[in-house]
Amino acid sequence: FRVDLGPWEREVLEEELRDESVVTWLRNLERKPWSLEIPYRDNGTARPMYPDLLVIRRDNQGFLFDILEPHDPSLKDNHAKAVGLAEFADKHSHLFGRIQLIRKKRGPDGRERYYRLDMNKDAIRRQVLTAASNNQLDQIFDREQQVNMTS
Repeated sequence: FRVDLGPWEREVLEEELRDESVVTWLRNLERKPWSLEIPYRDNGTARPMYPDLLVIRRDNQGFLFDILEPHDPSLKDNHAKAVGLAEFADKHSHLFGRIQLIRKKRGPDGRERYYRLDMNKDAIRRQVLTAASNNQLDQIFDREQQVNMTS
């Protein structure tokens, strides 16, 4: 199987594959009959989002299905797609292990790493659903980065 992965997708996948519970993964290609499509609204217009990676993990209960969306924060659709993921999680979180929007950011130590907002966490989902802009979404990522550094 050959697939073209961008640097972020490749690096996030490398992080995921270090987890021994990962069974397999799929690059969710756009506009295929089998693609996972999540709706989001862009200036009131419904649009499809195709999250980049689907990861399947196994735990003692069975299989967990994860939706992972590495997304460049400089893109203007960032907020809209985050809200779309949060709305999807609001309805379907019971079917998935993680539903994450992922960004590469420089940490306080100067190193770049991936930070994740998991829409399956109620507190994160509520924050994203009430955010009104990319700037507010940036602030949620910044707060979560701080929380993860202290825990």
